[in-house]
Amino acid sequence: MFKKSLLALLALSTVTACSSGAGSKNQAQDAAEGKKEPVELTVYYQYGTDWSEDDFKKVFAEPVNKKFPNVTLKYLVGGKGQNVPDLITAGQKIDILFTSIGLTSAQLLENGLQYDISPLIKKKNYDLGKLDPTMVDAAKKLAKNNGIYGLPVYVPPSTVYYNKDVFDKFGVPYPKDGMTWDDMYETSKKLTRTDGGIQYWGIGSSYQHLALMNQFSLPLVDGTTNKTAFNTDDRWKTWVNNLTRFYQIPNGPMPDKLSEPNERNRFFKDRSIGMFLAVTALHSATELGDMNWDLTSFPVFSGNPIGPQAYPTYFYVTSMSDRKDDAFDVIAYLTSEEYQTARAKEGSLLPTLSNHKIREQFGQDNPLYKGKNVKALQPDKYAPAGSVNPYNKTGGDDLASGIKDTLIKNKDVNTMLRDVTEALDKKIEQAETAKK
Repeated sequence: MFKKSLLALLALSTVTACSSGAGSKNQAQDAAEGKKEPVELTVYYQYGTDWSEDDFKKVFAEPVNKKFPNVTLKYLVGGKGQNVPDLITAGQKIDILFTSIGLTSAQLLENGLQYDISPLIKKKNYDLGKLDPTMVDAAKKLAKNNGIYGLPVYVPPSTVYYNKDVFDKFGVPYPKDGMTWDDMYETSKKLTRTDGGIQYWGIGSSYQHLALMNQFSLPLVDGTTNKTAFNTDDRWKTWVNNLTRFYQIPNGPMPDKLSEPNERNRFFKDRSIGMFLAVTALHSATELGDMNWDLTSFPVFSGNPIGPQAYPTYFYVTSMSDRKDDAFDVIAYLTSEEYQTARAKEGSLLPTLSNHKIREQFGQDNPLYKGKNVKALQPDKYAPAGSVNPYNKTGGDDLASGIKDTLIKNKDVNTMLRDVTEALDKKIEQAETAKK
């Protein structure tokens, strides 16, 4: 019995030794070949209408997997039961969250998902200097203690799409790069008329976003005092008057329908607007259809030829991720010249790098942009970032409502700005008290 047991033990030892040796050999071989363990990173975005799963795979997941064969990006989209608080409650891990600068507070900060990537930037020798400085500055203003939570991966256009057929119909010269707001106003007056029973307008846009991106770099809410700034700087009155005059041209647009979706439909679907200030998204071939269109640069104020503030989308490594190094490697790659140049050429993303040569390559491999003035999609220089404050979105919403009161109810601009200021200050005070 003892002999049989000894023989069995020896046999087991031999098998174990062989297995251990094979495993060590395989691990050593994997290491020699540079293979890494598989990593799955969950990436969250709020709006599936902006980024479908197929588009996400094509633009983000597949290039990342090609660069890092061991890394797979799993895409999670917001919606009913799928918003960030829901997912946190359900124990769902999010490694990377991406969102616009305007929604960062609501989606990242209010859910406690912010994580300072400064140590990783230092550890990985990442060069922030290659990014547009205004976008880096805005990211730092979002963070505490001189930190930074994410990197800007893409930015929507700051440009003017125009319908050549509307201009041709009324014999109006096409807009040119470098136009001032006054030039655009005069052009808009010539296009605002009724013809063949159809009401035409000169220009449309999203004035809420225009407020957040204002070229004076005016804060909506003071970052130090948390007080509304609309009634403390006369340039806000200048800004409001400049915008509202476009809607006060005789026979102009119905002010009760002044919203980004309505303005967009008038331009792309109804074809009844000559110019559209695009500040939220690149517009697709489906939207543009057979329109005879082109681009011109964003209007500037006389004597101050600077573009609007940037409104970038940042990719954030979250505090709940247990693969922070891998997540950082991904967002660092998404801001590399290699990745940004490829996406620019195919016309899928506008770059966030300061290298203008990459910007100039935008759309060169995409027939949609053949012969178009693509350099007008981004200004030569963005305005400095104003105050980046958690209450900016609320401030933009309230100012937009105030502008409607000015246009619909003929409310005096000074009175409107004072009323908006008082109401917003009260909201902020209540919100701050609730935090204590």
